[in-house]
Amino acid sequence: MTLHGWCFTVHCAGIQMPQPIRSNDQSAPPKERRNWKLRSYFSIALRRGPVRYWTGGVVIVAAVAAILVWHFVPAVVRGDATVAYSEAAQALAARQVSSLTVTDDGNRLVLSLRTPRVVAGHEIRTVETVVPEKAVTLADLERWSAAGTIVRVVEPHTGSIERLIQFVSVLLLLSLLAAYALHHRGGLGANRFAPSPASRHLTLADVGGAREAQADLRDVIAYLKSPERFIAMGAHCPNGVLLVGPPGTGKTLLARAVAGEAGCPVIVAAGSDFNEMYVGIGSRRVRQLAKQARDAAPCIVFIDEFDSLGGRRGRPNRSGEEEVTLNQLLVEMDGMASSNGVVWMAATNRDDMLDPAVRRPGRFDRVVEVPLPTAADRLEILRIHAARSRLAPDVNLERLARLTVGHSGAELANLLNEAAIIAVQDTGNLITDAHVEQARDRILLGRVRSGMVLSDQERRLIALHESGHAVVGMVACPEDRLHKITIEPRGHSLGAAHFSPESDRHLHPRRYLEGIIAKALGGRAAELVFLGPDAVTTGAGSDLVQATGIARRMVAEFGMSEQIGLVSADPSAQGGAPSGQLQGEIDNAIRSLMAAQGARAESIVRQHRDAIEALAAALVEREVLSADEAYALAELHGVDTGRAPAVL
Repeated sequence: MTLHGWCFTVHCAGIQMPQPIRSNDQSAPPKERRNWKLRSYFSIALRRGPVRYWTGGVVIVAAVAAILVWHFVPAVVRGDATVAYSEAAQALAARQVSSLTVTDDGNRLVLSLRTPRVVAGHEIRTVETVVPEKAVTLADLERWSAAGTIVRVVEPHTGSIERLIQFVSVLLLLSLLAAYALHHRGGLGANRFAPSPASRHLTLADVGGAREAQADLRDVIAYLKSPERFIAMGAHCPNGVLLVGPPGTGKTLLARAVAGEAGCPVIVAAGSDFNEMYVGIGSRRVRQLAKQARDAAPCIVFIDEFDSLGGRRGRPNRSGEEEVTLNQLLVEMDGMASSNGVVWMAATNRDDMLDPAVRRPGRFDRVVEVPLPTAADRLEILRIHAARSRLAPDVNLERLARLTVGHSGAELANLLNEAAIIAVQDTGNLITDAHVEQARDRILLGRVRSGMVLSDQERRLIALHESGHAVVGMVACPEDRLHKITIEPRGHSLGAAHFSPESDRHLHPRRYLEGIIAKALGGRAAELVFLGPDAVTTGAGSDLVQATGIARRMVAEFGMSEQIGLVSADPSAQGGAPSGQLQGEIDNAIRSLMAAQGARAESIVRQHRDAIEALAAALVEREVLSADEAYALAELHGVDTGRAPAVL
């Protein structure tokens, strides 16, 4: 039985009960309206759950309070009347005292009389008297005991102020613990998923790129604006929209833009908001979120990082509480099928981890891909962010869009923000192209380590290494244009030869991938040719990691090895982990591919030794070479780059 439905009836003779005052009754005095709100709050709080929870809680709190009072407020032994010490001494001497209690640290004696006395018409059996501090000694206690009196000594206790402080401290601690538990049980989190304010809403004009994703979402916008058109046609809005794409591609911005275009509120949550240590909290919050969505309809419910909530059931390291929470979400989405105006949206970059039941029709029945932006999308994104910045005329956004292949919208925004910070530190009024280049180098390579001092021998070795990368890359992988060569220590690197694709690529031929491997091994090949095998350094460690990763994918995933053939080592294709024999064959094929491209890089370095020498000397002198300078020096010494240096 619960408290729901209880009612109280008051019958009064000749007395008319006042009508209840509502909070929106402006004719009532402010104080009465405020009191009504408080009564309403407590009445709602009392109706939150079953009686057994509240009665049990009240019993526990009362028991704890009684124990504290019993512990911190000891009983006080008092007499029926106060007498002079001389009278008490006479009674003790006459052996008229059956028992004696020494209290208050020996300052007070309470005597129980063998024969009651009558004082002022009242019969008394105990009297008390006050003695000086430390007047009662052990000899007195022994003397009274020898006379046949039962002697008791009550241990001293702290004063009332100290007891009160202890009691209040313990009570406050228990209150804090109870409030914390109540908050995590959901009692104090009634507005945990409040709709975001209209000031945070965007429009699709504020989201650059993602044209296909925007086209898929315009159906949702049209439905939220005028659902009667769809209902009349017998159509209904997708119950759930799942945004899938790499991090930073604007999935959250798209959800806010849909809400802004439709003019409806959006309730934002994260997948981790439903994972707590208390049992039942996740499903409780899902129900709370669904109720708030129904009350605010038409609205959008957006759950970010959805994979932490909608992950596949039954996988290892997944708790039963997470299973219950996901089940509750699926039930709520099914129950909302008849609720017009509520659209669930979720974003994730790990759609492979989602439970199959999440993506069935009726739940998240529309999947919207939000890929990395293309060159045209990047230009649009840069223009949106540049509208809030003060750019100098020499900043070419089209060139910057071509140079940032593979960058997400968040990375582009960060690039312009870093350029603005550098411009402020440079005490400039505009963001120049030099500031953008510095920001790009800082993001890709790290900040310049000005405190690192390198010897002339180390500088030459680094220059030869980076020049080897540059020349081998020009010959073996001309599809990627050299952007810059530097031997400035930045971040974890002592130098870099940075290449940038000239356009977006979606398919990579075998020749291109082999060229990337040779380019990565070009630095070590230069060290081997110019310094000998005994002088090869550790500078090629990260290059080997990159080259080996590409070689493994070529052999194990793309079928680009004659030794392995057209076989994929992916666990989904093999029905689990590949066999040990296949793994051994893959390793041998990777070694063969790496050895072949290493020999190719070494051959290119020996063939263009003069060009590498010239580039290394220029780097030692100037530390940084632009793409045009590097191409000019290489072509001057006979390197066939396949094209004239392009002017960006």
